[in-house]
Amino acid sequence: MGDKEAVTLRIGVLALQGGFFEHEASLMKALKYHQFEKLIEMEVVEVRDPENVADLDGLILPGGESTTMGLFLRSNGLDVRIREWIHSPERKAIAWGTCAGLILMSNSLEGQKGGGQDKLGGIDVTTSRNFFGRQLNSFEAPLNLKSLPVDQAGCHGVFIRAPAVMTINSPDVAVLATVDLPTSDKPVIVAVSQNNMMATAFHPELTEDPGWHAYFLQKVLNAKSSS
Repeated sequence: MGDKEAVTLRIGVLALQGGFFEHEASLMKALKYHQFEKLIEMEVVEVRDPENVADLDGLILPGGESTTMGLFLRSNGLDVRIREWIHSPERKAIAWGTCAGLILMSNSLEGQKGGGQDKLGGIDVTTSRNFFGRQLNSFEAPLNLKSLPVDQAGCHGVFIRAPAVMTINSPDVAVLATVDLPTSDKPVIVAVSQNNMMATAFHPELTEDPGWHAYFLQKVLNAKSSS
């Protein structure tokens, strides 16, 4: 494996609001801690305009205020460009939304503000925008992981005004993680994937564990290697 030439990956991070700096730092941690630096040459691109999306291999949509983010995406055509990029048959690319990113990537929403919610769609789930309550209700909790191919021992989620997946509406959607709550009689779905898209209700970039970013990078690497 050491004789293989490193694969160049261009990873975009939507840099409108939210923890995009923290995502960039977590990508660098994942590159080092999971020995991807032997396999990957990584370029991180801060995405603010439609032209920034060209030639990306992966894209992270960070947390933030989903209504504001959706309006901005629509105002400068980024929403159309990102949808085209995600669904392009010519380019195998991976998109990952965290917290507000899950809201933006969900096909159906509960608890929308008046006038609805601008979104990208693509993951066939119904998501509750403020399932876990307001900022004061933020918390951390252990995650129940579903067959993630990276070491996630002791992994926990940071939930800040977080959404949650209420229903899975397609057999193509896989559940990646759930969380147990004393107020719920069944585990709450907080991470999903469908085809080349994945989304988490929590903030992996706010923990010391870069495992979720390593999982994302592995998916991006696999997609590019197979194209």
